[in-house]
Amino acid sequence: MEPFRTHRGQLALLDWSDVNTDLIIPARYLKRIERTGFGPLLFADKRYAPGAAPEPDAPEKAGPLAADFPLNSPTFRDATLLVVGRNFGCGSSREHAVWAVQQAGFRAVIAPGPGEGFADIFESNAYNNGLLPIELPDADWQTIAQATRENPGRAFATIDLETLTITVETQGESTPRAKIAFAIPEAQRTRLLKGLDAIAETLAHETEIARHEQTRPAWMTPTAPH
Repeated sequence: MEPFRTHRGQLALLDWSDVNTDLIIPARYLKRIERTGFGPLLFADKRYAPGAAPEPDAPEKAGPLAADFPLNSPTFRDATLLVVGRNFGCGSSREHAVWAVQQAGFRAVIAPGPGEGFADIFESNAYNNGLLPIELPDADWQTIAQATRENPGRAFATIDLETLTITVETQGESTPRAKIAFAIPEAQRTRLLKGLDAIAETLAHETEIARHEQTRPAWMTPTAPH
């Protein structure tokens, strides 16, 4: 998993609340056995014109985009920071929703309402896959959302996970628009800074695990079936 320390990226705004995981990645795509190729499938039923969404076995083959879907705006083409409404990722627990957001190029998702911005399982899946979910007080979220509304394609933010700050700026202006503090659980912050998923975090204790296995009582040692 790629470490997350600082990231500067263009902001894109999808100001929709209660976006469920079936909207993020429709259920018909869950039969794919690969863990890659989900980027083009993000918001497939809204992103593409009616009947133009890709087939599950050919995500790269899609028809025309829907003109009225906010993220299809050319100004958001290079965005890597997604600003969303409250309760993002509600519904089923599919991890594919995080894969789709991440593989579409986003490094972080920013939602309003501490404890209410993301559904719990989506948030947990995000941390486990290196996607940074940030929940902000409404006023701070509005600062970022408004900057994106007023300057689409020119609104940027730098997320510093070391200092837990977001610096919002408008391209071409010398003075930052705002500097906002945020909070995430320290255990998750440490894992993201080090680029550790759950398996890598366990393997960091490989020496201690091996020592325990060598000294455990005989009755704890598994035996082959007869």
